[in-house]
Amino acid sequence: MPKNEEEELQELNDKIFNQVLKHMKKHEPQKVAGTLMAIAMRLYKTRLSEDGFHKMLQTIIDSEEDVESYNNKDTLH
Repeated sequence: MPKNEEEELQELNDKIFNQVLKHMKKHEPQKVAGTLMAIAMRLYKTRLSEDGFHKMLQTIIDSEEDVESYNNKDTLH
């Protein structure tokens, strides 16, 4: 990914993460996460082919061990 795309992706991630933190002040983290997951799934389902959608789901399942918790992180309030 070219540098400018990496920066754009990081900026988008930061903006969405800040919104998530705001929502977590009023709602349980599981509700916020579930909502984000539902939106993400619909976006993937809309933009990907049926095969691409299934491959994306498998990629998510396969990356289970790579996902880091926010426990003991300074960025989550």
